[in-house]
Amino acid sequence: MTYLKEIKMKIKSKKRGIALCVCAIALACALGGIFRARTKNIVLELGMFAGSNWGVSNGDSYHTVDRAIAIFEYSHPGVRVHYFSGIRKNDYDEWLSQQILLGKTPDVFFVPDSHFTQFAEQGILKNLTGTVESDSDIKSWEYFPSAWNSAFLGGKQYALPYQADFMLMAVNLTLLNRRGLELPGQSWTWNDFYALAKETGMSGYSWQDAVFSNGVSLFNDDGSKAHFSDSRTVDAIRFVQKLSALPSERRYTADDFDSGRIAFMPMSYAQFCTYVSYPYKVYKDFNYEWGCLPMPAGISGGNVSRVSTLLIGIYAKTRYQKLSYELLKTLTHNICVQTDIYSMAQGASPLRIISASKSTRAVIDSYTRSGKEYNLSLVSEILDKGTVVPKFARYTQAMQAADSAITKIIDEKNDADTSLKVLQQNVQNILVK
Repeated sequence: MTYLKEIKMKIKSKKRGIALCVCAIALACALGGIFRARTKNIVLELGMFAGSNWGVSNGDSYHTVDRAIAIFEYSHPGVRVHYFSGIRKNDYDEWLSQQILLGKTPDVFFVPDSHFTQFAEQGILKNLTGTVESDSDIKSWEYFPSAWNSAFLGGKQYALPYQADFMLMAVNLTLLNRRGLELPGQSWTWNDFYALAKETGMSGYSWQDAVFSNGVSLFNDDGSKAHFSDSRTVDAIRFVQKLSALPSERRYTADDFDSGRIAFMPMSYAQFCTYVSYPYKVYKDFNYEWGCLPMPAGISGGNVSRVSTLLIGIYAKTRYQKLSYELLKTLTHNICVQTDIYSMAQGASPLRIISASKSTRAVIDSYTRSGKEYNLSLVSEILDKGTVVPKFARYTQAMQAADSAITKIIDEKNDADTSLKVLQQNVQNILVK
């Protein structure tokens, strides 16, 4: 039996639990009110922010968390979960840092990407390796590898994945049909993309999209080494230069895609869900049929996308180690909670079983109202192949310097090989400061 077949069989054995989600959530919410009315002996602090982690509109950012809390409190009488509302995503890093300095670190909290390594190395995040390995409820195969691996540093696990987001290629199917062009298969390549973009136009394809799909990582795991002078990175930048040289009267933008003038535009899954959901879909009044594909494969890579993961961890010095872990599991492993993530167009669940469920498709169809069967197999395929964005301390600084330099290389049509060797040294200097 292959590993993939084993995973599918294990997932199938758990699917029956998804059908109970609606009843379970309703019961938990109803009874949760009763338990909340009782005198609580223990209060767990949850650190979280309002709004989407992925920068998209979200009318009720507390919806999924409140349901998770209701389920948790129902099964843990005498325990209450508290969080501060109104903390915006952009302010969350500073707020969390202040709480740590004041000795008020939440028992369980959303982990900012930029602080993951720092919090793990400084002992703020609890090392969950032994706890998770001894937990018969949680298995690594239940999660997509891109999301699961993002919770590790130096071979140790410091968090569990709560949500995932990834890049895909949105396609104007109506424009392709009008030009007599066929939608390529999911294994399409840079050559396919270039040929179609030449005929129909594209916007928003970045040098990072090209690099990730060409089989190269820009940094090693701990952020001590950069790979900007790698031949695969050079090939990726040359491909983007080739795309940017396509004849056009002007540089296309997202507005051109919205209006139906061009056929291709990369976007995150969270953005895609916002585009195709109500009421945004009505507001934008799209008059063409949508489709989506994985990112095109580079000559040395595959149909690989960037995957970003929102992680949740436990404060290493919390007084309530066991209860905090149970709350963490409710948020990141409970089938009902994870199914609910899709209903809020927040991103994708990192759990395989959710993306394989007909119940999840029904949830998505309820807000897209597309009249078509939603292609969850595409979500699963992209997350299976996806590559994780690094979380080391100097990542943002290094990438800002790289983006500025590479944008100049592309715009000024500079030699990629020579220019990237210079950039390699500059970025390396940032990493070793």
